[in-house]
Amino acid sequence: MPSSNSKSISNYRGRYTIINLLTISSMMLYTATAFRQSATSVMSGGSVISRRSSAASSSAFVSSLKNKHQQQQGASKHKYTSFAPRSISFRHSQTTSKLFSTLTKEETTTIKDTQYDQTNISNGLANTSYEPSTFENEIYTWWETSGCFLPDSKQSPQVSKSNNKQPYVLPMPPPNVTGRLHMGHAIFVALQDVLARFHRMRGRPVLWTPGTDHAGIATQLQVEKQLMAEGKKRATPEEIEAAAGNSDELSKLVSRDEFLKRTWEYKEEQGGAITFQLRSLGASADWTRERFTMDADLSVGVSEAFCRLHDKGLVYRGTYMVNWSPGLMTAVSDLEVEYTNEDGTLYYFKYMVEDEDNVGKAKEDGEHLAVATTRPETIFGDTAVCVNPNDERYTHLIGKRVLVPMSENDDGKARSIPIISDDYVDMEFGTGALKITPGHDPNDYDIGKKHTLDIINIMNKDATMNDKCGINYVGLDRFDARSKLWSDMKQVGLVIKEEDHVQRVPRSQRGGEIIEPLVSKQWFVKTEGMGEKALEAVKGGDITIVPNRFEKVWYSWLTDIRDWYVLFVMYDVMGWAVCFVLFLSLFF
Repeated sequence: MPSSNSKSISNYRGRYTIINLLTISSMMLYTATAFRQSATSVMSGGSVISRRSSAASSSAFVSSLKNKHQQQQGASKHKYTSFAPRSISFRHSQTTSKLFSTLTKEETTTIKDTQYDQTNISNGLANTSYEPSTFENEIYTWWETSGCFLPDSKQSPQVSKSNNKQPYVLPMPPPNVTGRLHMGHAIFVALQDVLARFHRMRGRPVLWTPGTDHAGIATQLQVEKQLMAEGKKRATPEEIEAAAGNSDELSKLVSRDEFLKRTWEYKEEQGGAITFQLRSLGASADWTRERFTMDADLSVGVSEAFCRLHDKGLVYRGTYMVNWSPGLMTAVSDLEVEYTNEDGTLYYFKYMVEDEDNVGKAKEDGEHLAVATTRPETIFGDTAVCVNPNDERYTHLIGKRVLVPMSENDDGKARSIPIISDDYVDMEFGTGALKITPGHDPNDYDIGKKHTLDIINIMNKDATMNDKCGINYVGLDRFDARSKLWSDMKQVGLVIKEEDHVQRVPRSQRGGEIIEPLVSKQWFVKTEGMGEKALEAVKGGDITIVPNRFEKVWYSWLTDIRDWYVLFVMYDVMGWAVCFVLFLSLFF
């Protein structure tokens, strides 16, 4: 069996082989960032960074190798007694191979016994055999406490400029504070760490700023689950006021301030896992500057940037169609909506044609327009029925009006809506007649804007029906309202038939509940100017997308885009945009 000493030496031989690979990788990355220096000149005049460049073990071990090499070349032997957390320099990676090739097994073992182990022990690294679970933690802790990851503040701007050693700054894409790292995080840590160590070893003041993101919706969802397990729920001020006289009901409600407190407690419990994992990966970031996106001073900065963007007209408040998550009580982005094919029902019913001489009443001959829908509960929000202008079945009805089912008032008169025409309607689907609900369907919203139709919101934020639906349905859950409305329509003879239908259902990626498209007043970011600048950056060659086939994707994203709505988390109005504001600052 080989001794522990020989195992350690073998480990280090493997590590310095990895050094050569990292050197090549870092040189390729360095060249790709267009610093316009050839790899040959840098290799011949610069330094090569070791994963343990600041480590005591590397310093003592490589110093011994240098001594041996110089002795064999007839040079005077120097005794390396200093021990400091600084990088080890090589003229070329081949030098490392030559140093190893000149040592016998006995000599390497002797070096380790007499210098390597003793130096480690004297500097607090008691575990002399290489055990990753303990040694890596010790060496990383020593790197960090020794200030190896701090930028060299002794270099003034004048000195840096004269030495051509300009500062090199890397912002860390902040991972979610309540999550765990995945392979994507490992990739960015590996790449950024190579760049940071490479430029640090070249003598440049390097600052790699670490941080974590508050992950608003994800964190909120986890706290919501905790409350549900306790039999509690987050409540609005109105709900708390309504339950004021019922102590049992009131004890189950959590106010905004209480929810905020619980959220911060959850963050404190879970937040340390991410930074622990980043350190375990060897990330040489300046942890003295670690930030959290909801830190007070960062929120002040975001507020300032938000106001400036608003003053420039780039951020505004408007009423648009959004993806509303009733469970989370917030709008979610298109990227957080997942569509699944699910078995459903296509409901066929009658839209009775209005008697022109008796407003709000149906024609006595029973003339009607057959319509099909997958969501009968949205009938209360219909403001038109649309047919294709080329559909000969319905051309005689264009311009007339039909009555909204179950919308009769106290006088027995129903609300009427117009029959319009648009090429958008598919004559082959359903009956070829499309009910238009601009307040609860993205496509209907666009048609509604085109034909200047009214927009009616028929739901509360918790997806219960509001007072626009009539006294028989107000307060019902949207799916309960669907069942009751369809049953009531059957009783009055408005139902034609039902048939099975596979439909695409939008679900929240976070909570899993069905998304309700609705029109809401939100804050939006104007994308038109920013999109044009981003397009020109690629077209003009300022930015190169690799591989170039993905340029089509880039153009697709930026040529047909809508203004972005800003996602506000209930416990911090301005905490949404730390990274986003930084991105906007590149263009404005």
